[in-house]
Amino acid sequence: MSTSLQVAFAKFVSLRFGEETWSKLLHDSSLAASMEPVSATGRGDALMPLLMATTRITNEHAAAVVEELGVFLAGQLISRYQRRIDPAWSTLDLIMHANRALALWFERRNATYEPAMRCARIGERTVRIVYASRRRLCPLIRGMIRGVAEHRGEAIRFLEGRCMMKGSSFCEILVELPVAAPA
Repeated sequence: MSTSLQVAFAKFVSLRFGEETWSKLLHDSSLAASMEPVSATGRGDALMPLLMATTRITNEHAAAVVEELGVFLAGQLISRYQRRIDPAWSTLDLIMHANRALALWFERRNATYEPAMRCARIGERTVRIVYASRRRLCPLIRGMIRGVAEHRGEAIRFLEGRCMMKGSSFCEILVELPVAAPA
C-alpha cells in the first residue's frame, strides 16, 4: 500500500468513524505486517485487509465503506491535482483524463499488478467503463465518480450492466449526465 494511500485511508477512517477506530485498526496484529510498503514482488497490499477490518469494527457493509472511501479519495485527488484539471471539464471529461493518467502511472512504475480498466465515450453525455480486478473494487470507482460529480455540482446516473460483486468476471458501468429538465 503506498504511503499516500495509507495516509488518505487513515484520514478517511478517522473522519468517518473516529480516531479510536483507526487506533483499533493499527493495533490489529494481522494488519501491522500488511502495512509494510509494497515490495518488488508486489506483496504488501494492505488495502483489502484494512477495508475488511474497518467493516468488522464498524459493522458497516463493505461496499458502502468502499464507495464512501471513493468519494473521499476523489476530493483528496481533486485538491492535490487542481492545477492540472481544466475547470471546463465535466465529470465525464475528468473520468476520461483520469483513466489515461492512471494507465501512465502504472506504466511508469512497471507495476506487477494493474487493474484492467477501459473508459470510452459512447455519447456526448455517456461514458462506458469496463473494469476487472482481483480486488473487485467497483464500489471504489463508483464512489470516486460520485465524488467528482459532487465536486463539479453535476448530477450523474449509473447504469450497471454487469458487476463482479454479482458474479460476473468484469464490471460494466455506464455513467450518464442526465439532460437537465427545463426550469
